[in-house]
Amino acid sequence: MSRRIAALTAVSALVLAGCSSNDEDTETQTTDTETTTSELTGDATDEPTDAETAPEAVEPVISDEGMPSVVEEDGIVSLDFEGATEPEQLQVSVVEEGDGDVVSPEDLVVVNYAGQVWGSDETFDSSWARGSMTAFGLDMVVQGWRDGLAGQTEGSRVIVSVPAELGYGPNGGKESAGIGPEDTIVFVVDIDQKVSPDEVGDPDATVVTEADELPVNIEGDLGELASVTVKEDAEEPEETTSIVIAESDGPVVGGEGTTVYFQYSAATWDNSQTEQSIDFGGVQNATIGQGSPFDLLEGVPVDSRVLLLVPGDESTPGLAALVDVVGHLPAPAATE
Repeated sequence: MSRRIAALTAVSALVLAGCSSNDEDTETQTTDTETTTSELTGDATDEPTDAETAPEAVEPVISDEGMPSVVEEDGIVSLDFEGATEPEQLQVSVVEEGDGDVVSPEDLVVVNYAGQVWGSDETFDSSWARGSMTAFGLDMVVQGWRDGLAGQTEGSRVIVSVPAELGYGPNGGKESAGIGPEDTIVFVVDIDQKVSPDEVGDPDATVVTEADELPVNIEGDLGELASVTVKEDAEEPEETTSIVIAESDGPVVGGEGTTVYFQYSAATWDNSQTEQSIDFGGVQNATIGQGSPFDLLEGVPVDSRVLLLVPGDESTPGLAALVDVVGHLPAPAATE
């Protein structure tokens, strides 16, 4: 972070306190994921995630044959193995096919899911039981998750059967979850959203604030990665404010506890330093209600473009940050 504008006081209040780099996403990109990410990643984070060294993708078999059925009771989803036959390979059954965007291996996904050891009546992990969806990067989970969800679409419900060698087998199983080194694990997954590292807002969002009304110059159209510089005659802000530049018709970002995902470009008020999130891994995230300027994104529709203005002090100039809101993870029901 020391290389960033975020090291400056004005921006640290915005970027450093409000969001995390992708290096930290395993711990920060969900509101209640300590159990979730440990079950999905666990010791499997020892697997290389660099594109050049990651395990070669395995093409799953897409078939309903021999797969368990989905059971839903009181809003809790699980799997029934009666009549099912354990496959030897990675296998995906598409229970319901969504009409959203296609998931890529590098994406972050927001999902509901439940996991069971093949043949077990008990889930070892369930977002439905916790009452909140989960978000995670597919480059941070066991290979069977990555390869099983890649190629599926937003809005889909799928069952993914992961053989031991693509799950926890290479790590000797996962005793804390009751998973042995030879166990096949199976997940039922509802794919709510996917967010790519280079995701940007809606190119067809409705412009609500014209360029000549803004205190900044923007290089980059809606739907493109953009950069921002402060206009020479712009008056530095005295308080933290937001200006909606373009508004989409997407779902709105919720209140306290909601995780919001965004692409940004920032500049100090004197333009002495600038930065873009794409230079630091792409999409970043912040949690609404933590006292950062990103709290002003509450109520903004996903895929909108917003300008955040942060005042400086005697030693540090103010800040302008152009934000494309690209996704959100709703807060757990208990906090709403």
